[in-house]
Amino acid sequence: MIKKNIITDQVFGSPGYCSDFRLNADELGQMRAFIEENWLAVLMKSYPEHVEKFRPKGLAYYHQHSHLISHETLWVKENRLLSAEQVEQIKQMPFLKGLREFFDDFVISEVVYGDTIEKREEIYWRLVRPHSPSDIGPLHTDKWFHDIVGEYSTGLYPAGTVTAKVWIPIWCEPEKNGLKIVPDSNQRPWKHRYVNKGGVEKPQLDEEAEGILIETPPGNMLIFSENTLHGGTLNVGETTRVSVEITLVFPP
Repeated sequence: MIKKNIITDQVFGSPGYCSDFRLNADELGQMRAFIEENWLAVLMKSYPEHVEKFRPKGLAYYHQHSHLISHETLWVKENRLLSAEQVEQIKQMPFLKGLREFFDDFVISEVVYGDTIEKREEIYWRLVRPHSPSDIGPLHTDKWFHDIVGEYSTGLYPAGTVTAKVWIPIWCEPEKNGLKIVPDSNQRPWKHRYVNKGGVEKPQLDEEAEGILIETPPGNMLIFSENTLHGGTLNVGETTRVSVEITLVFPP
């Protein structure tokens, strides 16, 4: 059951999203530390000879040296998952406890990448380099992805389950990069189809829709329905955009 209040009315009603929650300065700093720890560990494992080129300026300037590595191969989702220990610490942060005051009975989604499902909670990060169209995906709803994951393609969650996404900008330049959303798009179904990309079935919007870039300073999260159309925008800033995603699952 989803608790009814002004926040859930926005997320699951109109406009299909909410931008009222923010990380405090300590939470943002800790989240940045967790992600950079993960980022450097992955680089150390695959490209130890280049780690000291990336480390001094940090992840926000990753793009300056990304040509030294195979970006597309290295940053698959399984390499962007925060550890179980980091997730446990995040669960104790005030922002997540605050979400429970409004959303009540939810759990965090299990880890999913490709056809793999792990029995642990999933919090992961994304990065979008400046002026790199290949780093962003098209408009989509999370529900489309949920419907094609699971044993025998029966879906990721049991019938009647509802989810919402928490998207948190960690390094972000407002108006130059971030997330675009189609307001009220959760109010009706959208035509879509599935296409095979690199051996993986991915949903594709099959009609016209126009998203708007939501202004989000670092730490200013967006929470939106699984049926809300959203997607990344071309990063026209000077730093790498980094965000965190958490899926809240509401049992039937």
